[in-house]
Amino acid sequence: MKRFLFSIFLLSSFFLFFTNTAKAEDLDPAAEFALDLVGENEQGYITSELVQHVYQESKSISLPRSAADQWVEGENVDNLQAGDVVFFQGTYLMSGIYINDGRFVIVTSEGVSERNLETSEYWSDAYQGAKRYSEDLSPPSSNNEIVAQAKDLLGTPYKRNGSSPAEGFNTGGFVYYVFKEATGSWLSKRPSSLLEAGMDVEKDELETGDLVFFENDEQEPISGIYSGDDQFIIATSSGVQERDLRYHSYYADRYIGASRFTEEILEKSNPDTYSDHEDPAVKEAMNYLGTPYLLTGSTLEAFDCSFLVQMVFRDAMDIYLPRITYKQWKVGEDLNIDEYELGNNQFTPGDVLFFSGTWQEGISHSAIYLGNDYIVHATGEEGETTISYMSEYWRDHYTGAKNFDDIAIQYENEAVYEARQLVGTKYNQGGVSPEEGFDTGGFVQYVYDVALQHKLPRYGSQQWKEGTKVSREEAEPGDIFFFQGSSIIPAIYVGNNQMIVATKSSGISVIDLTISDYWPSRYIGARTYDTESD
Repeated sequence: MKRFLFSIFLLSSFFLFFTNTAKAEDLDPAAEFALDLVGENEQGYITSELVQHVYQESKSISLPRSAADQWVEGENVDNLQAGDVVFFQGTYLMSGIYINDGRFVIVTSEGVSERNLETSEYWSDAYQGAKRYSEDLSPPSSNNEIVAQAKDLLGTPYKRNGSSPAEGFNTGGFVYYVFKEATGSWLSKRPSSLLEAGMDVEKDELETGDLVFFENDEQEPISGIYSGDDQFIIATSSGVQERDLRYHSYYADRYIGASRFTEEILEKSNPDTYSDHEDPAVKEAMNYLGTPYLLTGSTLEAFDCSFLVQMVFRDAMDIYLPRITYKQWKVGEDLNIDEYELGNNQFTPGDVLFFSGTWQEGISHSAIYLGNDYIVHATGEEGETTISYMSEYWRDHYTGAKNFDDIAIQYENEAVYEARQLVGTKYNQGGVSPEEGFDTGGFVQYVYDVALQHKLPRYGSQQWKEGTKVSREEAEPGDIFFFQGSSIIPAIYVGNNQMIVATKSSGISVIDLTISDYWPSRYIGARTYDTESD
């Protein structure tokens, strides 16, 4: 009998040894390593630092230091396996290493401890979920194009005022770049404008691709892109990172709202919407999107708001506006709209809106209206020519609006048409042809000869003596205005109080007498010429 019982004992011991050996062999390296550390917390680890250490040593996987960051990087787990990371919510988010059968290893006040989810009410109540990690810690792909684009940029450095991967991002620049790449729409780089332009969304109704907003330490809004499961992607001081609305306390405590950019809203800031617009100025302005902003800039490399407006109206509609914003404000038809009201359709696409007190007192900024509360402009606030929503900032600075359609050069008169073709030709004293350039008399003589086959004398003083005197009010396009300089200077009147004249400083130029400081006081009269019989 004793021999029988001893045999049973040996078989049982062998079976137990075999079972334990099998478990040890099958145990995940992270779980096995964690069990070996149970005891005194000699290194002073917090929970997440222990998890970080275990994964680095046992699997050569580099996890973030904080539990909140570990939470957003892992793959969600439904069925726990040895080596998974389990998370618990206490005063802050905590993480531990799962062993099996409800057991896990975690840092407690007693040291590196083993606890059990199935037997501890405290830990089971605090349990938040589990994550699984592999050597490839790249974020899972997303079906949402906006989120997918945002995830591709994880790790991109932070850069104040940055808006591209090459230079880095701030929060607004990050959103701007992602939406431009994913949808083609040009959103603002200013989070305050982004918050206004989208459709308000409640926190419990967030969808992937929505924008979430927080208040930074300076009480300014910052923006991120919601990626689902209470997570979002944002440009932080450590670069573009994924964060959690629940577990990253900095953001959880500073959340101020969310907005959604529907296809209808995105269409309003998409250049394709205006690429074939019926208004020539709107269509032309699209050619300059993305051009860097430069105050007083007057080249295609970089320019300011008034240069954009001047260039667009000149090239698209033969409307010659002054170079400076406050002078543009003095011409055209005043629309007499003193306050901007959202959604009221007060303006027509192609109208020009003027703003005061942006970077200096008085009229200081201009923009071309696109319709539906959107404008296109060269703006220092965004650093480039872009499409913008009429946010509270712009509404607060709005001063008035003008329409310039009526001051476009009309070409019914052949002299006006020919003079316009020569705009930009250089000035040359004694010049009488486009090839060599023109002086004042040579320009007018050439235009009348080519356009009307009418032979005028060579010099302004001689031209003044011919023709029929007309009052300034009665003058028509194609008549000649005369001015007293060091000699008598002729210019071809083109209507709307504008003329084309040869100037030493700019060559053949269009001058608006409404805002000119030089020409009006030198005006001496006008002449019309009988060209019918020539």
